[in-house]
Amino acid sequence: MKSKKHYKLYKSGKQWKTLAITAAVAIAGVVSFDNATANADVASSAIATTEVSQTTNDSSAVQSDATSATVVVASINSTEVSSTASAASSETVVAPVSAESVSVSAVASSATSSASSVTQSTAAVATEASSAISATSAVSSSVATTTSEATVSATSSMNDSNLSDATSTQDSAASSAAEIRAVAAAVSSTKNGWVNENGTYTYYTNGKVASGESYSYLPTINGTGHNWYLVKDGVVQSGVQQWYGSYYYFNPTNYLKLDHQDYVQSQWGSWYMVGSDGIVKSGVQKWYGKYYYFDPTTYLKLDHQDYVRSQWGDWYMVGSDGIVQSGVQKWYGKYYYFDPTTYLKLDHQDYVRSQWGDWYMVGSDGVVQSGLVSWKGSTYYFDSSTYLKVTNKTFTVGNTTYKADGNGFVTVVNDFNAKVNKALGEIGVPYVWGGNSPSVGFDCSGLVQWAYGLSSSYRTTYQQQTLGTHVYSNVSSAPKGALLFFGSDSTPYHVAISLGDGSYVHAPTVGENVKIGYQNYFTPSYYIVLS
Repeated sequence: MKSKKHYKLYKSGKQWKTLAITAAVAIAGVVSFDNATANADVASSAIATTEVSQTTNDSSAVQSDATSATVVVASINSTEVSSTASAASSETVVAPVSAESVSVSAVASSATSSASSVTQSTAAVATEASSAISATSAVSSSVATTTSEATVSATSSMNDSNLSDATSTQDSAASSAAEIRAVAAAVSSTKNGWVNENGTYTYYTNGKVASGESYSYLPTINGTGHNWYLVKDGVVQSGVQQWYGSYYYFNPTNYLKLDHQDYVQSQWGSWYMVGSDGIVKSGVQKWYGKYYYFDPTTYLKLDHQDYVRSQWGDWYMVGSDGIVQSGVQKWYGKYYYFDPTTYLKLDHQDYVRSQWGDWYMVGSDGVVQSGLVSWKGSTYYFDSSTYLKVTNKTFTVGNTTYKADGNGFVTVVNDFNAKVNKALGEIGVPYVWGGNSPSVGFDCSGLVQWAYGLSSSYRTTYQQQTLGTHVYSNVSSAPKGALLFFGSDSTPYHVAISLGDGSYVHAPTVGENVKIGYQNYFTPSYYIVLS
């Protein structure tokens, strides 16, 4: 009996060693393969070994060995499951912490996947353990009830332990995922570089923005390099902005300072001229072949006619369209001429062609002239309405009659001023009836005949009143050189020469000399103007 008992013990020990070796192989397999497959292989190997080794006589021992093997496998798998879940959780945490651009969604997904694998592995362990117990029970149907109950109790305890470990592992994975999400959220919430906030770009450095205004060299908003930006309290600026005493324009699309000349619309709707240096310009500026004037205070293009001073000190005529004018321009009731090359007002006398082709005489003050004008040794007459040169025409200016030929050269036809002056030169000569010369003396008609150089046909007062049309109105305003008659049309009895101011020169009567008289004291009846 003792030897038989020893043999059984030896046999049981041998079977235990076999199970231990099998379990060690299973543990090594877990390292190389995934948890679910390793668990299944270990459980299956344990069951197979138990079935081969067991006999009817040793069913009790086999039952005990199988139960032990099942417990070992469950314990090993439970440890491996926990280690695997912990390793997965640890690996998942390391990745997002080391990367700046961590994705919260990716981390959460990884954690969820790890937890799912843990659950599947634990379920597989429990299933294989149950299968082993069922197989053992099938082989040894005669095992005592007490042994079966113990086995079932052990198995139940093992399953509870495995499920508990799986649940704990899953909770640990979920907790790790939550921690990972918290870390990722903390990392992603730290703003750096340009951030688009409701269509406005703000520059952050470690979650903070610089206060104040600065023109800074920063990474470009589109991420292609670096460039200069005007930033105010971290927010990039665009449109017209004041910086160190000048106004600059920043492109509202790329936020860069304008680097070419352009006529641009500001953020408030007004238009400005910007130079290639990005500065808003004022004064006279050239744009598409024309010169414009921009107000030095408002920087807006001039919208009314004005004679303005440029940034370099010269004066220019600007139209209501803001364009610097040339040629003939009207300004405060006069016409001026501006050189079409320099745009400056003409500062010397010249005969110039206008922008519409007509020729005008311009004085040294830049004003377009009219009337009698001397030019290069000749006299010309320019119409007071059209300002054009008069040709082939006889005309009167004051008391003098002139004639302009085909080229516009003017000669005197009747110079009343000279005639009046001639008569005035005889003041003091005594009155002599019938006299008509300084040496003899003058009567009234003799003084007129001598001063005007009239022929003998116009020697008497009556004859002289036929030289022109009788004018009865405003006699007191008779022009200089007009002949004033006293008496009726048919029988005038006296004649005098008008001085144009209500006075006249005449030879009054016997006993008096040639002198100046006044209409207030001796009023004429009518006058004529000699042609």
